[in-house]
Amino acid sequence: MYLPENNSQMFDILSELRVYAAMNGLHALAERLDDALITLTQEGERSAPVDRVPVVNDGH
Repeated sequence: MYLPENNSQMFDILSELRVYAAMNGLHALAERLDDALITLTQEGERSAPVDRVPVVNDGH
């Protein structure tokens, strides 16, 4: 069984499945795959490292 190694690969797989579903009249499945793509994108943004300026506690 193949498992994607990262979110980018998962996005590609879900995108291809979404196109297949839409082209073959599987509209409900295409909509659910749209939802999955949105969720994957949002979760990927939440888990991505963010550059932050460290807070310095100077005792005040």
